[in-house]
Amino acid sequence: MVIMELKRKVVLLGDSGVGKTSLVRRFVYEQFSDDYIQTIGTKVNKKEIMLHYDGEAHKISLVIWDVLGQQGYSRVKSAAFRGADGAIFVCDLTRKNTLHSILHYWIPMLETVAGVPGMLLANKSDLDNIDITKEELDEFSKITGLPYLITSAKTGENVEYAFYQLSRLMLIFKPIRSSENIDKKLGTLKDALDYIMTDFSRNYGNWNEGMAVIETNIRAIGMDISTPTVEQLHLLIDKLYHIELYRIGEERAKTSRVRRLGIVEQVLS
Repeated sequence: MVIMELKRKVVLLGDSGVGKTSLVRRFVYEQFSDDYIQTIGTKVNKKEIMLHYDGEAHKISLVIWDVLGQQGYSRVKSAAFRGADGAIFVCDLTRKNTLHSILHYWIPMLETVAGVPGMLLANKSDLDNIDITKEELDEFSKITGLPYLITSAKTGENVEYAFYQLSRLMLIFKPIRSSENIDKKLGTLKDALDYIMTDFSRNYGNWNEGMAVIETNIRAIGMDISTPTVEQLHLLIDKLYHIELYRIGEERAKTSRVRRLGIVEQVLS
């Protein structure tokens, strides 16, 4: 039997705390932890699956992008969305507002970059304080056209099945790329941090490794990405400057530092 080898990029989208990282960990590593660690920027995991469809065998390398749930950061998200073949939207069954934000924030934001097959995972079914009804999920599916599954990263309910179902959808439907850009105005310190994160990761030469460096330094500073301060941004810029000194040279590192400090000043002016 001939095996078709394919590569597909999947983006996981939804508010902070809905369980995106836990779902990836369950699917890729068959692990679960109750500890919550906020995703900063993007994290990328890979897993190969075998899928039989339409009489053919497919070996699919899934490249799964776990995207930060903090609203804003349009530059980071725009870069993460680029080239996506499919999307998994995740809501928290105990928080109704996380379903609303998928409809009013995450779907419109993704559609500015690409139209891709997707599905909704209504996560945390293992908890007792359920706040979203089946009727509400049915209505969401009717409005958006997205199928949904009830999942639990803790018990594993429907997690693997969800990724296989999306993979089938990606074999059937081709993504539609858009030339439009997500709104990238600079008005807040979050916007400045968004710029710095994207600028550094591109300069670094490897987006995923650059994001990992960013995350390490943001955590070391003790920065909350929902409320970065001027002092923290200046400290981050200096840390990144010293990293770039050895990677891209003094002249380019100085130019990058001045540019990033200018972005912070632009927001403050």
